[in-house]
Amino acid sequence: MITTRTGSTARLAALIAVTAAVAINLRPGITTVGPELDVVTAHFGAGARAAGVITAAPVVAFAVVSLATPLVLARISLRAGLYWALALTGVSLAVRPWGGLALFVVATCAAAVGIGLIGVLLPALIRAVGSTGPLVAAFTTALQAGAALGFATVVPISHVVGGWQWALAIWAVLAPIGAAALWRAPGASASTGAGIASAPVNPLTFLRRTGTVGLAAFFGLQALVAFVIIGWLPSVLRDAGVSAELAGGYLGVLTCVAVPISFVVPPIVARSAHQGRWLAGFSLFSAAGVLGFLVAPAAAPLLWSMVLGAGLSVFSLALTVITVRAGSPEQAILLSSAVQGVGYLIAAIGPYAIGVFRQLSDGWTLPLSALLATALAQAVAGLAARRRPRDRQQEART
Repeated sequence: MITTRTGSTARLAALIAVTAAVAINLRPGITTVGPELDVVTAHFGAGARAAGVITAAPVVAFAVVSLATPLVLARISLRAGLYWALALTGVSLAVRPWGGLALFVVATCAAAVGIGLIGVLLPALIRAVGSTGPLVAAFTTALQAGAALGFATVVPISHVVGGWQWALAIWAVLAPIGAAALWRAPGASASTGAGIASAPVNPLTFLRRTGTVGLAAFFGLQALVAFVIIGWLPSVLRDAGVSAELAGGYLGVLTCVAVPISFVVPPIVARSAHQGRWLAGFSLFSAAGVLGFLVAPAAAPLLWSMVLGAGLSVFSLALTVITVRAGSPEQAILLSSAVQGVGYLIAAIGPYAIGVFRQLSDGWTLPLSALLATALAQAVAGLAARRRPRDRQQEART
């Protein structure tokens, strides 16, 4: 484990580099599928329901691994957990495109297990180091940068390398880079993970005890909106007459907008006494962006993408709130596990439901209307996720 004091500017810079190198693995394995989803399903001879399964499978895997992380860390260290997560992510992305539909789905789930484990463990690492502001900014900025790279470059890469298979598989290279950076992490210890109870922890009980039920609900709704956008927005744009390259480019713009927000805003939110208002306010950007794509998708896709990108950056704020509300590295793991596990179970409904709605309806009116309603509910849940005085007392006792 990395010690709780950085000690010097050079040490902090090294920790920021390690955090960014690991965090950049959190999105390309997922975001690269959306711009090529129609090509992938056509290759396998599959339809909208299969596309729904492909887009929903990672979210289910995120939920399972998030809930299971405390049990895993009762048996291995945090450092070992990160190595295993990076290895699983890299291998799964490397083999995913080279078989049938079943292998594609299974490998996508396996990669999501690795990604989900990284997503739960990194907040604990950040909490243990103590300099949460710079490391949270590095974490969330690298995450959004990885998403932007995946969205914007997968279609051009597929043209350069001669097919979507290599364009998806090439992102496996990020995992060994993250592992190498982690190996060089200053002050790393193999003992981290001790103190996490091996007995099963009821996530709902833990959320009630820490006053974070509202935060879990918010996390689930924002993740639902985000993964529907990641999986389905390219199809919305292509059905509106936008080319595959431009569709991926707009998604790249969407996530590029989130990069500076993820760098600047999380440290402010970490110190704010009104975190719920921040969550609700950025959620309204998501609602406005979805409304634009619902009413006139081809009229101003760049504008709608930028507005939606501001809204989807709320994921970074949610991770920040999870990190700062934990009283210790051990509680950070338990809180991340419970909030993300329950949240992703909620979110898993979205991508598959959109696939069903698309198959049952003519066009995107019904699916995007449902997504708009979800984004508005997300804003309400953001207000409910505020930290109240009694919640602070409960967190202090946990």
